[in-house]
Amino acid sequence: MSEQEKQKIVDAANKRFAYYGYGKTTMAEIAADCAMSVGNLYRFYKNKEDIAVAGTCACLQEKAELAEAVTSEADSAMQALSLYFTLRLRYLHRFVSETPHLHELVELISANHMHVIQHFEDRAKVVIEEMLQDGIDSGEFRPMKTEQRASDLYHATNRYNMPMCMCLPLEELEYELASLLGLLYEGLKAEGA
Repeated sequence: MSEQEKQKIVDAANKRFAYYGYGKTTMAEIAADCAMSVGNLYRFYKNKEDIAVAGTCACLQEKAELAEAVTSEADSAMQALSLYFTLRLRYLHRFVSETPHLHELVELISANHMHVIQHFEDRAKVVIEEMLQDGIDSGEFRPMKTEQRASDLYHATNRYNMPMCMCLPLEELEYELASLLGLLYEGLKAEGA
């Protein structure tokens, strides 16, 4: 089975899910959009839900990779954290604005595939922990239990990474996030930093 064919199916399904919604999309419509038979579609995915999970994983993977890559541009650990959380916010805000029926997919994944969300949540915490450790190593941050603080930072900023919170204008959310990160920085920074 070709990865290219699988991606073509996921892309076609994502367009339908975004425009018509998950519930109103059929396997026959996805197959037609891919110029293949429904039977052939089932060779790649056992059902529509499997396609939705694959699409969700691809989007979460893209967001994670983009956010992780931007941290290499930072001059400090705090700037890396800020860039990381801001990019995640911008990515999700754009995605939500382009996907009016996203709530259906969020409900599906939350109800039936929480392991997908947990995987990317764990990945984010590891990345945040690495940035905290970099800050400690450079003398920018005070010594701390990085695993616990990474979890705290993840949860403190979760409002800026949740689809249901993306109804406000991006500029307003970015302002709120920057203000929160400023407050959190005061608790993280080393004395004299």
